[in-house]
Amino acid sequence: MEKKFTLGIIGAGNMASAILGGILRAGIVPADKIALSDPDPEKRAVIAQNKVSVFDDNKTVASQSEYLMFAVKPQVAPAVFEEIADCIDAGTVISIMAGVRIATLRAALGDRHYARIMPNTPALVGEGVSAVAFSEGYRSRFVLDIFDSVGDVVEIDEKYFAAVTSLSGSGPAYVYMFIDALIKGGVEGGLPEEVAKKLAVGTVRGAAKMVATDKRSVEQLTEAVCSKGGTTIRAVESFREDGLEDVVKRGMEKCRKRAEELGDA
Repeated sequence: MEKKFTLGIIGAGNMASAILGGILRAGIVPADKIALSDPDPEKRAVIAQNKVSVFDDNKTVASQSEYLMFAVKPQVAPAVFEEIADCIDAGTVISIMAGVRIATLRAALGDRHYARIMPNTPALVGEGVSAVAFSEGYRSRFVLDIFDSVGDVVEIDEKYFAAVTSLSGSGPAYVYMFIDALIKGGVEGGLPEEVAKKLAVGTVRGAAKMVATDKRSVEQLTEAVCSKGGTTIRAVESFREDGLEDVVKRGMEKCRKRAEELGDA
């Protein structure tokens, strides 16, 4: 039987809303072919403004969607799986739930295609990066297009998801902390806070674009800003003496190990 909806989404949190917005802006799926379920009436009301179909029960979405995306918190996933196990009819299940492996999805929902995704929070402004792992023998351009609509996409083997968590998944928090340090350093130097914030944000954005587009290595780009006996080299030498790189890597290692403890071993 032909499915009523091309895409069904269970969960209406911020990330689901961002992904839905990307899909609609890119024209990947028309609004009348998308269904979403969530128990929260306020979230449903917000989502309904996009002209998609909204439901308070998961079974309707699970039984009528060709592709089914799980965008709920991982701790509630078992209850949702149990609820829809006897009615899910999607050929492909897409999951953005942290720490929930493809094997876990298959054990709960049966033999079908799976795509596991780790997006990150800049997807909320269309500048995210998503790691995508497909079940063996499967690859979907449709799934990749969905996450292309909210940023960049990298296809990886699922065994690398703990490392991805420690880099792109949690990475925005590290960058926010560095930006905050730049702002505070600027304020201590006498700048008004709003001026320091604008300078810090613009500097990080521009530097990131340089890394993405310039053929030189990050080390070469760093050295290009430093003049012998100049100002930049003083700060760079101080960062190196204080072990900035090692501090970041140690933090990432702790993040990675915690991800492994939570299911990505």
